[in-house]
Amino acid sequence: MNSLSMFLRYARYRYIFFRLLLRFKMGKKKRDEYLKKTGLTPIDFLPERPYAIQGVKAIPRKGSRDFYMFFVSREEDVRPHLVLKENETFVDVGANIGSYSLNIAKEYREIGVEVVAIEAHPENFKALDRNIKCNGFTNVKIINKAVSDHEGVVNLYERSFDGIRAGSEVYSLFDTFMRNLPNGKTLQVECDTLDNILAGSKVDVMKIDVEGAEVLALKGATNTLKDLRKIIVEIHGDNFGKVNEERSNFVLECYKEAQPHIIGSKRTYVG
Repeated sequence: MNSLSMFLRYARYRYIFFRLLLRFKMGKKKRDEYLKKTGLTPIDFLPERPYAIQGVKAIPRKGSRDFYMFFVSREEDVRPHLVLKENETFVDVGANIGSYSLNIAKEYREIGVEVVAIEAHPENFKALDRNIKCNGFTNVKIINKAVSDHEGVVNLYERSFDGIRAGSEVYSLFDTFMRNLPNGKTLQVECDTLDNILAGSKVDVMKIDVEGAEVLALKGATNTLKDLRKIIVEIHGDNFGKVNEERSNFVLECYKEAQPHIIGSKRTYVG
């Protein structure tokens, strides 16, 4: 049994014991109400330590959705398009806690691939940094900024899946994004354009997943996009047409082979 399986079993037993203890102390009805209010699951009883899957380590934060981001299969349609060549640079815009960045850093480090991971949310950024360090990767550069069409300070709006904890993958520069989910905190973060952030850098492949701000990201990447071999943009809400318009304005060469792919309820351009 690998360490992740062992600790998942350990967490499940702790959760069962906790449920039994609560039932003894407050009764079944109040216990169930408490568990619903707190949103506790067996994953919350995992020790906060490194776990490995396919040779990549991550440390899921307590009270977060980090475990699902790393250890549950997701966005499988995207991964086949993220193939790097020798000495290329991959830019992960909206890196979150590093699912894509860490896997690419590990898979391609022997052929000189470099990774630039850009993440706006301060707590996600700290988790990303910790995950990189626990893997010992030296081929990943991290940048703590939001990407937009200007340089300055912007509001970052958190959302929550359960109304209890922030969903680390559903924050946005727009307070109307995923309005069907409960509001979380509003944070002020630094923002800049991709052209400024990546000025003077070689960029070959880019993934953009910025929860509704993809048009702003593209508007601030006019020069960067000219040199890309491939770009993958996750498109949210009604932005599909707007992204299509941006590509016809100034990144036709990058997108000339582009096709829309369906991922859950989201569409992704692969160009």
